[in-house]
Amino acid sequence: MTRDEIANLLDGILDKELGNLDIPSASDWENIEKKFGCQFPSEFKFFIELMSEYSFPGDILNVSNGNTNGNDTIEFTYDYEIDTIVFFDRHGLVGESQRIATSFTDLLERLIKNKGQYWYWLRSDFISLGDAYDD
Repeated sequence: MTRDEIANLLDGILDKELGNLDIPSASDWENIEKKFGCQFPSEFKFFIELMSEYSFPGDILNVSNGNTNGNDTIEFTYDYEIDTIVFFDRHGLVGESQRIATSFTDLLERLIKNKGQYWYWLRSDFISLGDAYDD
């Protein structure tokens, strides 16, 4: 998905943020990708960057270390939780971890198609994608 397509989706389901928040800088993205040893897909980066423009009813962890919504960063949360939380109760259970999309792009496309009216995976006509623990 393009940045504009994601923005159109968010426009339809969220209110605009009241303040001017910073988007993650190239350095912020470089640091987090280095920490986790990965490269985040462009759709994820677009989504996180656009969330600086929208008010979300919950927590969206930040990548930016600049002026943010006050939520912690992904990196801080990972560092904190990896040292303090026992994960035995955090993992999903086999048969109770429904897949709701095949990729981040698929998730956004499904949300756009549903026009934010209802959690599409709870609809009676949702076709199961299996369990997260399926082989």
